[in-house]
Amino acid sequence: MDEVAERILELVTGEGAPCVWVTGPAGVGRTTLLARLSERLSASGQEVSTVRFTPDGDLAPGGVPWPPDVGDGHVLLLDDTQWMGSGSLAELAASIRRSSGKLVCATRTPVRDATGRLAVVRRLRAEGLVEPVRLPPLTTAEITRPAVEALGAVPSALLRDRLHELSRGVPAALRQALDLLRAQGAIRIVDRRAYLVPGTPVPLHSMQLAPGRFAVAKAAAMLHPLGAAMPSLISEVLAQDPAETLAILETLRADGILHRGRGWRFTVPVVAYALIAELGPFERRRLSAAAVTALWNGTAHTSAPYYLPDRIAEAGKLIDPRRALAELLDNAAFLPDDQTARGARWLRAAVELTEDRPQRARVTLLHTMWCHLNGDHEQSLAGTRRLLEEFPDRLSADAAQEAQSIAVCALHNSGNTAELARIATNPPDWSVASSAIALSLLDRWAEAAELLAENDSWRTESTVSAMLGELFGGLAELWAGHSARFGANLTERERWPLRTARRHRNDQITSYVTALLVLGERARAEKLLADEDFPETGLRDSERSMLAVMRGRPDRAIDFAHRSVADRSRRGYATGSAAMHLSTVSVLLSQGRFTAAREMLTAARATAPMLAHLLDIAEARVDMALGETDRAAERLHAATRGLAVGTDIAWADLAELALRKNDRAAARKALDALEELASAMPTGRVLLHRHLVRACLRQEPDGECLWLAREREQPLELAIAAERLVRHHATDPKVLVEVYETLGSLDALLYRARLRNLMRDNGITPPGDHEETAAENEHLLALLAGEGLTNEQLAKTLQTSRKNVDGRLSSRIELATALVNGRYAS
Repeated sequence: MDEVAERILELVTGEGAPCVWVTGPAGVGRTTLLARLSERLSASGQEVSTVRFTPDGDLAPGGVPWPPDVGDGHVLLLDDTQWMGSGSLAELAASIRRSSGKLVCATRTPVRDATGRLAVVRRLRAEGLVEPVRLPPLTTAEITRPAVEALGAVPSALLRDRLHELSRGVPAALRQALDLLRAQGAIRIVDRRAYLVPGTPVPLHSMQLAPGRFAVAKAAAMLHPLGAAMPSLISEVLAQDPAETLAILETLRADGILHRGRGWRFTVPVVAYALIAELGPFERRRLSAAAVTALWNGTAHTSAPYYLPDRIAEAGKLIDPRRALAELLDNAAFLPDDQTARGARWLRAAVELTEDRPQRARVTLLHTMWCHLNGDHEQSLAGTRRLLEEFPDRLSADAAQEAQSIAVCALHNSGNTAELARIATNPPDWSVASSAIALSLLDRWAEAAELLAENDSWRTESTVSAMLGELFGGLAELWAGHSARFGANLTERERWPLRTARRHRNDQITSYVTALLVLGERARAEKLLADEDFPETGLRDSERSMLAVMRGRPDRAIDFAHRSVADRSRRGYATGSAAMHLSTVSVLLSQGRFTAAREMLTAARATAPMLAHLLDIAEARVDMALGETDRAAERLHAATRGLAVGTDIAWADLAELALRKNDRAAARKALDALEELASAMPTGRVLLHRHLVRACLRQEPDGECLWLAREREQPLELAIAAERLVRHHATDPKVLVEVYETLGSLDALLYRARLRNLMRDNGITPPGDHEETAAENEHLLALLAGEGLTNEQLAKTLQTSRKNVDGRLSSRIELATALVNGRYAS
């Protein structure tokens, strides 16, 4: 709008046509634009007056006399000219022809009785008296600014796209779309970023229409995808005269709510969504039944792909239940993975359409699986309980195991640890595999491994039990530091149970990819995805975040992590959640973003994730970054007292803390632990940390460590290893030049500042322009000061002297102001 306002100002203050005619759809901001013009023109000393017309064609109170006489130096602003009567329009045309001042007319499009009105404007334009300006809707990119103002957070790309889809860029509709999504709980904010998450439809009561028009508008919202058949169906459902229906529809079209072309559609989709939310249950059923009947008998057609099954699901038993059930099941079978919420709705309706007990058991199982895939823990848990309590005799061994494993997952994801703990005791009504999964979700992996080893009935109970028992048994051994079984299962993938079943194959692939990423094995994870032709988009956000960290793409890593935190409807077993938080916290710390790191850890603790000791390592890294070395050491030691996975990071960090204190005995103790771990689980990251500590203790040259770090192609990992080697005089300091450039690409301001100090200590001039470096230092100091760090903490964090910090941080108020004003935008 700013660009349009500037253009109109130029036209108004220039020598061109006396009238600027602004058009645009309802809600696009014409009135706001005129108000802004009035302020700007008045501020520049021009005489400005405003006229507004009411829907009855009258002048609103407070305007100038009519017909207007616009003299030299005077600007007249006319709003809502679409409601002008023919007489007023003729008087306006005459005023424009004799005017020595300027006029700005604003008209909402479309216009009632457009033909005559357009003819007047065309004649004036042909005479050179009118300059037309169309006020365009916002583009997808332009939506960001008003969304930030409304939410106090930057919208994610997915949320921004959804807002544009709902509003079509019309500012008033954008506000309505934001209200709708917020009321549904479909917007969640994490670290000043707003994300789109699953929500629950709610009525907004936002449409101000007369009762008769309101009823037709609500019906149109449900039926408009049927195009030309819509008016007659509305008349049928509302039992009213077709002529009356058409008259109301035309009024809605003239008001800019509906558009009529080959068929009917809503000008902005959010209006239709808001109206549908206003419908009561029976209204929805009646309208849906009418739509389905018309589509089935061929009197209506639609190109909307999911419209018919959506309406079938709404209509319930008001239509032929057998045909409805068959179509819902057939359509659900071919739904893509991104439509799990829709599939769950269809199958919930299908359950109610079943006619006998065996059929109801089968459809209830299908519905429960779809709820599980959709992350609807409440519904999936309710479904499994219904299956296990009401239909135990109708479930095969595989189906019973499916139901139990879904129930266990739902209990974990909804935080019901008491029931999980009961199942973990292996009561007689729960399978060994289910109890082992419950133990695993409670992070009691050693007990899960013991249970599966002592009672191997899971191997023969069912194929699903065999799959789950082998998967969780292999993971339990892996986390304990024994990788042989996991490696064999990964190599012999053709022997996976249920490999030919798409859903089970996908679950196993994602589980193994997650495990590899938890181990830090980026190359092996990528190879598995490639070998199985499995798209990365099929992974959870937590796995995609870890991959992004390893690839040196911090922005994507943080965004995926935030998305994972925002969407609390976690799907599946999410064994990588804690590892994702550890890797993301490491990235945030490298950038100096302590508050964001702490918030992420708080969110992680609230979910009681598996492999929770990895969060202890993450918190220790926050302590280390702040110079709280004793507290960091306590956390790291605690993290090494249970599972083995990830403890290579803890032992390497403990060795580093010991070396900083010149406690070589403690560092050698950490190396002994790494040597033992490398013998049992020789993954690339474990070996890298072993070589790193060896080299820092001067027990081997640096070559093996640096070669392996470069071979693994994980930039942040390489930077940390190189910095430690130089700090302990174990390699040529010139390696820091390479690492410094790498950190620049990672936006790792804090680590770069530390590296500059280390480079100067070793007689190396940091690369880059001095002024750029100074600006980066000031940005970092402002960022850290904004994080609330004391000067003492700043000195420890930057690994420099307190005196140096005191000298550079002369004014916290000045730096905080710079942050608020965006001078140091992060």
